Amino acid sequence: MPRYDAIVIGAGHNGLICAGYLVKHGLRVLVIERSQIAGGCVRTEEIFPGFRVNTYSFEQYLIHATPIIQDLQLSKYGLEYYSVNPVMFSPFKDRKYMLFSRNVKETIKFLEKLSYHDAREYRKLVDEFEIINNILGIFSLTPPPSFKEIIKYAEEIEADELLQLLLMSAKEVLDERFETEYIKVPIAFLGPAAIGLPPSQKGTGWTVGWHMQARNLARPYGGAGRLIDALIKMITTHGGDLMLKQDVKEIITHNEAVHGVKLNDGRVFESRIVVSACDPRQTFLRLISEDNLDSAFIARIKKIRIANGIAMKADFALDGVPRYSCLGNGQTNAKVAAATYIAPSLDSLEKSYDEYKFGYNPKEPGLMVALHTPLDPSLAPPGKHILSLETRYTPYKLRSGEEWDEIKNEVGERLLEQFSEYAPNVKKLVRNMHVASPLDWERELNLPKGNFMHVDMTIDQLFSFRPIPEISRYRTPISNLYITGAGTHPGGGVSGIPGRNAAMVILRDLGVIGGD
Repeated sequence: MPRYDAIVIGAGHNGLICAGYLVKHGLRVLVIERSQIAGGCVRTEEIFPGFRVNTYSFEQYLIHATPIIQDLQLSKYGLEYYSVNPVMFSPFKDRKYMLFSRNVKETIKFLEKLSYHDAREYRKLVDEFEIINNILGIFSLTPPPSFKEIIKYAEEIEADELLQLLLMSAKEVLDERFETEYIKVPIAFLGPAAIGLPPSQKGTGWTVGWHMQARNLARPYGGAGRLIDALIKMITTHGGDLMLKQDVKEIITHNEAVHGVKLNDGRVFESRIVVSACDPRQTFLRLISEDNLDSAFIARIKKIRIANGIAMKADFALDGVPRYSCLGNGQTNAKVAAATYIAPSLDSLEKSYDEYKFGYNPKEPGLMVALHTPLDPSLAPPGKHILSLETRYTPYKLRSGEEWDEIKNEVGERLLEQFSEYAPNVKKLVRNMHVASPLDWERELNLPKGNFMHVDMTIDQLFSFRPIPEISRYRTPISNLYITGAGTHPGGGVSGIPGRNAAMVILRDLGVIGGD
């Protein structure tokens, strides 16, 4: 019977990063993945001949604010990034647009052309949120603090501002400061909309500063999946093992301690430590017998909220570059390759959320757009390009009773039609289309209701409440069973922080490294 120091269930980027830190410190580790492809949402596949598509997640900026890439020396294993500038682009139907640059002064200078008032207010907002982001950034790289600890850490005036932001909505914060939609829309996209919440949701005010992380935006040459390739090479070079197309049936426990895992095919692998990178509900309601858990604990796990999906995504192989009406002769590869966010207004995003909330496909969903090939031609044949459209918001279960497998291509075509209002030539360029519905996200990636956050990122399910207080510090009621992934602190997105944090807790518990 094979025996390991640690078994990680799930080869998404958090599971692999956790495994990477463990093998770096000498542990013998096995990573088990049910899919035939590692990476979870972070994968690059040749879904059209000659086209390498980021089939789910397509931007990486959060991970660059962490030490993970350096700690695991991923550049040694083939991971190479290129920077993007401008970092964000938002076109509007009136043929105006907003650009965010890596340099704040350049962003403000551009915004002055649209609204001098908003440019002045944006300068103030950046100064304010630099402080807030710094406080929250410090706490993201540790087991989650309580709200009391967060407020206590801040200076008195900053604590008051932070508390107010935690209680306000992003819409309130933006409407209070700005007069134009040109600045509000992209900020809302990389705030509440990114995590599946509407701008009007109370407790999202502090997310207004998240867009500032986009200044770190850099992409792996060859696609998002290069991060996963490098992690796998790092793990296997250090003696770790990876098994694909293997589903864990059960986490084996005895006397309230973990002993290993049993696969669906009946094989058993022993280990003194097990780390689940699956969503928390699946971990405790499917992989562990209820006999091993307190009934009150199980009841709290069952109350964890997971929204009715968040998004769908359509990818298109193109014979040329879409031309945005708003850019005219000023279109450049740098501009169209920036992280792009499209919605007419905050009210439009709100309307989309309201339709989604009641189980309807929004008539005009917000669009997160990726067009990376102008800066990374390795992804497509010469002269060809890849366009990706990801929605905010799309329901997993449809009120109409329609089945996603029957309608997803029709919906994908509607998304292209919507995008063509901003880039009229795009429909003539399309040669292939691939659509991933929320149901596809669930089936392929094992995501509950296709929800890549694992657990809703509402304020009452963040920090020391994520996913519930008893297990928010990555340890569980079962000895030597740990959790990681998007359902743990600090949440979803390609940051790798949940994986790193869980590994640090494990290594401290083993006495391999010092600290609390």
